[in-house]
Amino acid sequence: MSDYDVLLHGDVWDAEQGLQEEKWVAVNNGVIDDLYDEKPGEATHEHELEVITPGLIDLHVHLVWDGSGDPVSTLRQQSEQEQTIHAVAMARKTVEGGVTTIRDVGSTHDIAISVAAAARREKISGPRILASGQTVIISGGHDPFWGIASDGVDAVRSTVRKQRNKGAEVIKISATGGVYGQAVGEDPGTSELSLEEVTAAVEEAHRFDLPVAVHAVGAEGIENSITAGVDTLEHGNLMSSESLERMVEKDIVYEPTLYIYKTVAEGSENIPEYAQKNAERIYEHHWDVYRKALESDVRITAGSDAGSPDIPHPALHHELRCLVDGGMTEKEALTAATKTPAEEIEHPGLGVLAPGTPADIVGFDGDPLADIEQTGSPSVVVSDGEVVRE
Repeated sequence: MSDYDVLLHGDVWDAEQGLQEEKWVAVNNGVIDDLYDEKPGEATHEHELEVITPGLIDLHVHLVWDGSGDPVSTLRQQSEQEQTIHAVAMARKTVEGGVTTIRDVGSTHDIAISVAAAARREKISGPRILASGQTVIISGGHDPFWGIASDGVDAVRSTVRKQRNKGAEVIKISATGGVYGQAVGEDPGTSELSLEEVTAAVEEAHRFDLPVAVHAVGAEGIENSITAGVDTLEHGNLMSSESLERMVEKDIVYEPTLYIYKTVAEGSENIPEYAQKNAERIYEHHWDVYRKALESDVRITAGSDAGSPDIPHPALHHELRCLVDGGMTEKEALTAATKTPAEEIEHPGLGVLAPGTPADIVGFDGDPLADIEQTGSPSVVVSDGEVVRE
């Protein structure tokens, strides 16, 4: 009988300990037993690797979307059952791609909540999933296909309560319009939920210890979200320097999602023309905001928006490439996809490789510390102690 379930040998990196050369990572019963200088025994699964890191964390995905040029069009052609089957398949692709924890922040019919529960019960193969299900929007607001129209403070509070009751582990709200989702009746810079409505969502969610993630593109909606005290601000394309400073003061996490806006702004024959034009308007300012964020003390996490136009699952490696292209080092980008998000979702053990922590581990034959794109080519993936790729 083997001494361990898994033994991985190579250079080990996490954001807490830095690089530890030539270590053996031993896994038993779903947790890391220890890191050893010498091989401690035998294992059912043994692998030699170049670099070993914690499992990657993507805080912004949409499992029901298919990553085609126009995923909303696909949704309209699918039944709820087909959307569920697709989401299950994307969950498997995601974890096999080295992303062992995700936050799904928008799904039709609350499908992601059901998929998250199935993954927890080991009914399906997938990452650890924190799901919002449907989102809080105004009537006709951003992403109406999975939004619950909530006009007024009382309606917003009611929607938050309903999502909590369904099993949501994060509340997603849309404070502004977006670049994609509907061709008419929406502008990415326009404030949608009012300050009072955003505040009500935050107060009600926090009353039940639920974090709030906000879709916020335009300046007014961004400022409203910061004033209300959201937990993570997604996109932030038109954020002012003053708002960025206030994010630091209030310790709000910034999730820039650079890759999706780059992809849509560059366009393709499959991406709707209206979406490309919207993205082009805000593209340059978005990168300016990100560069200013790097110069500030704001905490930054990685979110790929996987499933969005021309972004198939998993897509975290593309977002990490953008974070590096915009000024992060490879180590900083990996920190944004491990330790920082793990702390934000209050599972700090997921972002490090240490005795007693959950065995979410990714092994590479290449070196992501030298070339961040290696994160898209894992050789071995261990999720909660189970080897899902080797």
